[in-house]
Amino acid sequence: MNNKKIILVSTLFLYSLGFSGIDIYIQAVKSGKRINLGISKFVTKQTQIMNAVSQIQQVVRDDLLFTRLFNVVEPGWQYVADKVVSEKWQKYGIDVVVYGEVSVENGKYVLIGKMYDVLSTQKIYEEKFVSKDLRFVAHLFSDNIVKSFTGEYGIATTQIVFVNDMTGFKEIYKIDYDGYNLVQLTDDKSINIYPRVSPNGKKIVYTTYKYGNPDLYIMNIDGTGKQALSISQGLNVTSNWSFDGEKLVITMTKAKHSPNLYILDINTKILKRLTFSNSIDVSGFFSPNNREIVFVSNRSGLPQMYIASIDGSNIRRLPTDGYSSSPMWSPKGDKIVFSMQEKNELFDIYLYDIAKNEYYRLTQGNGSNENPYFSPDGRFIVFVSNRNGKYELFTMFIDGSNQRRIRELKGNCFYPCWTERRFL
Repeated sequence: MNNKKIILVSTLFLYSLGFSGIDIYIQAVKSGKRINLGISKFVTKQTQIMNAVSQIQQVVRDDLLFTRLFNVVEPGWQYVADKVVSEKWQKYGIDVVVYGEVSVENGKYVLIGKMYDVLSTQKIYEEKFVSKDLRFVAHLFSDNIVKSFTGEYGIATTQIVFVNDMTGFKEIYKIDYDGYNLVQLTDDKSINIYPRVSPNGKKIVYTTYKYGNPDLYIMNIDGTGKQALSISQGLNVTSNWSFDGEKLVITMTKAKHSPNLYILDINTKILKRLTFSNSIDVSGFFSPNNREIVFVSNRSGLPQMYIASIDGSNIRRLPTDGYSSSPMWSPKGDKIVFSMQEKNELFDIYLYDIAKNEYYRLTQGNGSNENPYFSPDGRFIVFVSNRNGKYELFTMFIDGSNQRRIRELKGNCFYPCWTERRFL
């Protein structure tokens, strides 16, 4: 029995039990099935914004296709909650129709987003979104559609913060997840590395060589308000935030020691040493429960991944075979994504399954692939790859499928970080 028939049978049965339309489809998505989603022609009473309406509809369509949660069909006509019209949509195998009414009020786009269950013609969702940004108002609707079916917001309003050398210097930029709205955040005419965005999406920590020493700085998400966090002589290298946004794990070389990991309290500025090693300990990343940190160390010879408790105890190595780099814990807590170089090969992206104590290769045969970072929902990974001759931003699904370049940019890209979603 195909997915469409399964969903249809489930729908009929659950309606007979009094379940609402949206509950039915939530159950379908949780079981791993894709919903057959139709996109109605978005409408407006203001003829002067017809082009904008079409753009909003297109952005919503692209967002929903990216999620891999839906089979998207776009017949090209407007949906009406009528039995005869619904039967017409059913012939396309459509379960739910997405519909939008657009207007401009006080210089802002107003989108009233709706969803209808095709079988019953019942409206199962309606919400109003307002923004000056045409694409952002569409992204808001898309994220809420995803939340309706999964219980979690989508990632359409997220951004990627990264380093690029198009100016001849390594400056920090941000860009929408789909490659639009590129913004330069620093203009230091120097080297800036490892930008990391706070869990609330408001701050960025990064390491800058602007004043000669690798210093740790913090700035607002729009690039304003730059302030020093740690300017000790030697390394002050960003690793990452704790998931509660209260602490940072950083790499430092205090008192001429080897690079070790430290925990910096953002509020009190109290610094606590985490590792005490004569080797090199770098690339620390908090677990989602903030109780453990994964990091890279060459204490056994080749750089390998280790996990330590937050107090520095219980250090154990994760069994991998190559030169490991850039580990990141999944927001779900069950996996770690990292890059690794095996033997004389280039770097590739791997996924470590903590419960199974084994890892899987996600990229292969396409240049060097490095600096992986999870999306906020843990379903996608952003990384850099030089498969086209220079380092560019790519995204892929968590299983390594659907690898695609975000956007063609001048220069090379490094150290991407996926932000949390933005709200109104």
